[in-house]
Amino acid sequence: MLCFSITALIIIFTVPVITFEPVWIGNAFSMESFQTIVDNEVLMESCGIQQESKIKNFPWAVSFTVDGVNRLGGSIISPYHIITAAHGFITTIGSRGNLCENKNWKKPNSSIYRSIKFLRDTRKVAYGGTCIRGHTDKYPNDPRCKKSDVIHNKVRAVLVDGEFASSNCLKGHDWAIVEVEKRIHFSENVRPICLPRPNMYYTKSLAVPGWGRSYIFNESGPLIHEIPMRIDRDCKRPWSDRLPADADDFICATSMNVSNYSAPRTCHGDSGGGLEYRDDNYGRAFLIAITSFGTRGCPSNMLARFTRVDMYLNLICNYTGVCY
Repeated sequence: MLCFSITALIIIFTVPVITFEPVWIGNAFSMESFQTIVDNEVLMESCGIQQESKIKNFPWAVSFTVDGVNRLGGSIISPYHIITAAHGFITTIGSRGNLCENKNWKKPNSSIYRSIKFLRDTRKVAYGGTCIRGHTDKYPNDPRCKKSDVIHNKVRAVLVDGEFASSNCLKGHDWAIVEVEKRIHFSENVRPICLPRPNMYYTKSLAVPGWGRSYIFNESGPLIHEIPMRIDRDCKRPWSDRLPADADDFICATSMNVSNYSAPRTCHGDSGGGLEYRDDNYGRAFLIAITSFGTRGCPSNMLARFTRVDMYLNLICNYTGVCY
């Protein structure tokens, strides 16, 4: 069995006690998808390792697409499970502090959550490549994306942390697990990312891979890109940011250069994507947190909030069997 040893790292967060309210979209996860001891040994051996290349790859990165356009990110953690953001499954996400306000929720037969039929009919789960769509006249494209190179799957079921919506989407818990219909077969281009250890140390400089917008006014492109981010333990918000930054499960981060308008930072479409740490000693990637939300408009000095994964390791283990 593989043991991880991490050195020369400088960030640590303690794990507080949390509450959990499970909400199922679709049926509960199937027993076929539950990981066994043998499965976990395989995951430990293969997780977080990219193919040999001078270019950094992200074989665990997932895009939930609509007509070839990225709408939500995610990270593969097992042959059936993807971790992403809970708010991708809420019917209405507002602004100005009322993230979950929806006057129609009190009407009969209304729901704050998207239906499993809607997700199966409108969302494709794309992974295993860098380009989620080929040439199109309808959406902006990239000259390096002449043809899509991803594998497609469908959503079978979703487990959402119900505490996210019940607290008006303002007190953390922005995480969910998606179970896909068909088994994800691992290869050089498709691998799971490693889950972190409790209270794991890591450096201040992390990265988010994804297909989100580069700027607020641009539609997302088809080619995956890496967004380097710097941890901000003080969670200092710009003056225009009125949303909370003090939930127990938040990690805050900014662009590497908050005074540079062109500096890469997370924006619309990056939600659900993983904030990952690469261990230089072993070359492995660890899923430290999940992209949640940031300052409205994605300014260069935006404070981005991420949901810590280590706080939910026991729940991930209980519902998926990913327990290494």
